Amino acid sequence: MQCLVGVPPIARRATPDFAAAAKYPDGMQQLRIGLVVLHTSPFAPPGASDAGGMNVVVQAQAAALAAAGHEVTIFTRRSDDAPDFDDVAGSGLRVRHLPAGPPTPLPKSEIDRHVDEFAAALREHFAAMAADGALPHVLHSHHWMSGVAALDVAAEFGIPHLQSFHSIAATGTSHDLGRGEPPESPARVPGEARCAQESDGIVAVSRAEARTAVERLGADPARVGVVGPGVDHHVFHPPAAAPVPGVIVAAARLQPLKGIDLAIQALAHVSPDIRPKLVVAGAGSADFADYESELHRLVAEHALEAHVEFVGPLGRAELADLLRSATLTLVPSHSETYGLIALESAACGAPVIASDAGGLREAVRDGESGLLLATRDPAEWGAAVESLLRDDDRLSTMRTAALRHAASRTWERSAAELEAHYWGAASPAAWLPEGDGPVVLLHAHPDDESIQTGALMHALGRHVRVDLITATRGERGEVVPGPLAALAGTPELDAHRRGELARAVAHLGVTSHAFLGSPPARAVGEPRRYRDSGMRWVTETLAGPAEDAPEDSLTSATIDEAAADVAAYLRDVGARALITYDRLGGYGHPDHVRCHEAGLRAAELAGVAFIEVLSPDNDDDAPSVSLALGHHADAVLAALREHASQITVDGADLVHSGGQRTPITYDVELRRRR
Repeated sequence: MQCLVGVPPIARRATPDFAAAAKYPDGMQQLRIGLVVLHTSPFAPPGASDAGGMNVVVQAQAAALAAAGHEVTIFTRRSDDAPDFDDVAGSGLRVRHLPAGPPTPLPKSEIDRHVDEFAAALREHFAAMAADGALPHVLHSHHWMSGVAALDVAAEFGIPHLQSFHSIAATGTSHDLGRGEPPESPARVPGEARCAQESDGIVAVSRAEARTAVERLGADPARVGVVGPGVDHHVFHPPAAAPVPGVIVAAARLQPLKGIDLAIQALAHVSPDIRPKLVVAGAGSADFADYESELHRLVAEHALEAHVEFVGPLGRAELADLLRSATLTLVPSHSETYGLIALESAACGAPVIASDAGGLREAVRDGESGLLLATRDPAEWGAAVESLLRDDDRLSTMRTAALRHAASRTWERSAAELEAHYWGAASPAAWLPEGDGPVVLLHAHPDDESIQTGALMHALGRHVRVDLITATRGERGEVVPGPLAALAGTPELDAHRRGELARAVAHLGVTSHAFLGSPPARAVGEPRRYRDSGMRWVTETLAGPAEDAPEDSLTSATIDEAAADVAAYLRDVGARALITYDRLGGYGHPDHVRCHEAGLRAAELAGVAFIEVLSPDNDDDAPSVSLALGHHADAVLAALREHASQITVDGADLVHSGGQRTPITYDVELRRRR
């Protein structure tokens, strides 16, 4: 066994003493998730006051996570006489109303005065949860005030903290109230920057928001993930027949950012003979009390009283009914982190005309499910509306494309993507079996560990001891062209690659490494060397050892011998779990498959948990856990670069010795077999 000298000490953050949680059928725990939504309850009706798309996203994702069996608790500010604790009927969610300021609705611009009070109440509540061994495995804050309140509390209790913004303040003199969401107070801009830079990860709702968090707030790109919203297709679905042209919809909070004034002015530029009725759904907020009056003045100014109807904020079912009645939906926002209404409209079969801004570029497929307009000229918006209303064939084609686009997004899918970020941020104690022993990974060849589980090893190494067994020396691996090519076929190549491997695993936080067949990874007899079996395709989908595989190759040895050697190592170190390939062996290399076979038997012999890394093509139905681990990219890239005789890092790709390119991956999907 090689103990790696010079490996930096493992960076361990405080780890809560978790009580046993409910289990998946395969033995992995379900998560305890804390959602912090300070300034508005997720159950407030969208379109009213400061409630909007964020409320929909949080409530829908939370419900889907709870339906998957996770324990989900939402922490929000008390704004009425609701009880301290709610079990939301039929949803599996729990809501905690924490005191922070008067128990009445407040404008968002005033709530940040009470952030410290909310943090104190959250801290007190977590202290009680810690006493019961029931702290959340992960804390996820929505909007900047929630993050500022939760960051220090999460750190004190050793809980990973994720941040979602949903809107980021406009900064600089070129931004006015119309072009971006303004800071409600001087604390917002520095508060957002702190949340971006100090959180364990950021979950953006669109690629546009992710870029903004990096460019404007200084977030580490490796710690920013994207989880798009979904649609409740039970509520938002098309009508039985296409609606009769005559109604277009604009649904949003009545604030300058949302640009409803542009929708009204655009309507004035639609020819009277085809001019539809514009139905505006939404309400104003205290911070923009004059804007709704301004909209009514615009209606009167353009003599559109017979063509514009304000219906106020609508419930989800009422909004869906409205969208089903619409020929088009307008989303003229100056900026949007995503623009959920565009996706919901598409699900109802109403194409969208939207601003070419922010996340709307992802919510609308320009020219297919709708149109994106870079201009804010009302005449051009009016012309776009009129052109579609006069072209039945194009409108029908867009309607079909809109339905197809929306069908690809569900809240179940959105929650599953979010769950991967939670598993990736949570302590491995949330999914590993109990125990103090090391986690042992078994790989077939040098560089496999960095390519396939580098991020997983680095994530584990922050909390537990990680050991690695490498089955072969990868003798059949070619040497990349260049300065190291002269090593090919020489005795020096073996020593060089052992050095590469030692340096690579040091980057990944591995404590000890052994080659299979060398003590302590040897059960009985003299040490032996398992050689690389090589690979050939027996059929189009089935791989086998190379025809000239040596007699001492891994696949030529019996499974019993290889398993006994793996089990010897597991017993020697008192392993907690063994992790290796699934039955498909990743891309099917016979040495990978043999590691799976030997590893499964070894785990049974040693009485330890067996966890497999699922291959992309594995379609077994057994439950699994996906971990989003992109925040470990720096360590993985450093490890990959050490294997310079076998692979080359080129941007986001690996270039193999034969010139093949494959994307570098960080995320893994795990399943416990025993």
